[in-house]
Amino acid sequence: MNEMDGKMEKKAGVVNVFDAPYRSWSKRKTTPEEALELVEHEGLAWIEALEVNDKLIEEVATHVQAASRMLRIRADNSLEWHVDRALDNSTAYRQLREQMPEHVPEALDAYQSSYPEYDRIAVDEAINTYGIEIAEGQVLFHGGHWASAAHTLTTSRPFSTSFCPQVALRNAEWRGKAYDAGRVDLMVVRVAQPKTKAYAYGREGNHGNEKEIVFASGAQLKHVRETHIADVAVRKVISGIREHEKVVPAYVIEVEIS
Repeated sequence: MNEMDGKMEKKAGVVNVFDAPYRSWSKRKTTPEEALELVEHEGLAWIEALEVNDKLIEEVATHVQAASRMLRIRADNSLEWHVDRALDNSTAYRQLREQMPEHVPEALDAYQSSYPEYDRIAVDEAINTYGIEIAEGQVLFHGGHWASAAHTLTTSRPFSTSFCPQVALRNAEWRGKAYDAGRVDLMVVRVAQPKTKAYAYGREGNHGNEKEIVFASGAQLKHVRETHIADVAVRKVISGIREHEKVVPAYVIEVEIS
């Protein structure tokens, strides 16, 4: 059996980063006695013991809820840390990464480091050579603009997704994309009847924080539903001189990918 045969036989399952819900709490300052108790009996550092959770503000148990929260809050590092911990503890994620080569193929390394200047043909060849079909039911995030009037479309370039909604939202806003589109679309992307190969990047190196899975060109996307969440301010630097701002609608768009 060669290496590729072994990879075809071994499949990773669904990685659900909200299998354990994310909870957002208000905080209160501890008394000196409480802080001492936390340090001596809970093993916390003094800086950690100065505040404790007080009241539950919101619980996020699904990807749609996570996307909605990101559009309302706009930044939530604690949610991203939750995603990181979930990936650290996920057997399915470890199995997914085991399907990838030890070193990032050159074209895929260039895709991350040089985007948007990259060789599309070389990237697609690398994904189709080294990637796998992602598990049915896997849910990911994509920040961008559903620019088609149709409810289905076929991608003409690699399609980047992330396990983290905060990363995806930053991509939607990058270089004024949301400003130009006149809206913010944060897509919750569910794998259905997979047939397009995808490459799962590691979380090391300069771009590891992106927690990225990139699908080869030719993936079929189906617009399932969209929900208006809020009206938000977006920005763009125009002519390299000054930053312009305007308020645009923000939507969670549920999408299927195959």
